[in-house]
Amino acid sequence: MVLCIIAFFVFAVMSIFSAKYRPLAREGLKCVFRTVTFKPCDTGLDDRIKAEMVGRVLKFSPGAAKLLNRHFTAFSWFFVLLTIGSLAYSLFGFYNFYYYGNCDGPASTNACVLNQITGDYGRFSEPKDLVSPASLDGITAGKPGAANTIVEFGCFTCPYTAKAEPAVQQILQGYNDSVYYVFKPFPLPDHKNSYDAARAVLCANRQGKQWELREEIFRQQEACSVDGSIAIRELARDSGLDMTAFDSCFDNNETGAELDRYVQQGQDAHIYATPTFFINGKAVVGPKTFEQFECALKKDKNILEELDCMIKGMG
Repeated sequence: MVLCIIAFFVFAVMSIFSAKYRPLAREGLKCVFRTVTFKPCDTGLDDRIKAEMVGRVLKFSPGAAKLLNRHFTAFSWFFVLLTIGSLAYSLFGFYNFYYYGNCDGPASTNACVLNQITGDYGRFSEPKDLVSPASLDGITAGKPGAANTIVEFGCFTCPYTAKAEPAVQQILQGYNDSVYYVFKPFPLPDHKNSYDAARAVLCANRQGKQWELREEIFRQQEACSVDGSIAIRELARDSGLDMTAFDSCFDNNETGAELDRYVQQGQDAHIYATPTFFINGKAVVGPKTFEQFECALKKDKNILEELDCMIKGMG
């Protein structure tokens, strides 16, 4: 009886991929239904599974087979509870991913396997839980107090952050003094050498060479991910930095505290993926086109403009 519960779940999943398991899944479902309605399971599925398992174990260890045969019900209950626990934990993970974009909930920065399936910024719900940061410190461009403010949390070794970069630069060039842009490094743990890359750009920021090194790192992301500090130093040299000052800053982790402050700000903002933008306080997740950024910057849109922006947002 007990093993039918597991059999139903296992065969139900396997039947998705092979039709030969569908009769067994139906038999397991029938057995489970009869069990929960306090009727004896008369399919014999439990006995067949028991005989199969004991027979397989017998080939390797008669003692273990004897133990399994004697305590088969207890083993069955253990696997039933394990199956139910695993199912409950999986459902909890899907719930968290749907609402927060992370399997472990809104406060976690751990990698989630579902992100690998749907993409770095792939969640299914609207990012209503994202909170615009109060501070505008970071790597900045434009005029403070401009009509529009764009705050970006990005990871230098994240391919999606790099994908957003051309549109970001186009906005900065096209809007000039009407946009104040703030970049807050938010290195993700599942992107190799992201923390070192962020520290390096902050070191370059001290020399006024942040944009040059930023461009080089985005262009050579794979090298930075694979070769780490070796590649980063080469790119710093190519960007025209004073390498004595850079090496001192980088080797002594002089920008570590500053970077940790930005990471904490990102966690307080509930950032779950990069890049995440706050355009005039409204959250926008993932790389966008220049046209999509323009739509987000337009505060007062007429009906036709709203419709046009909706169409562009679907693209």
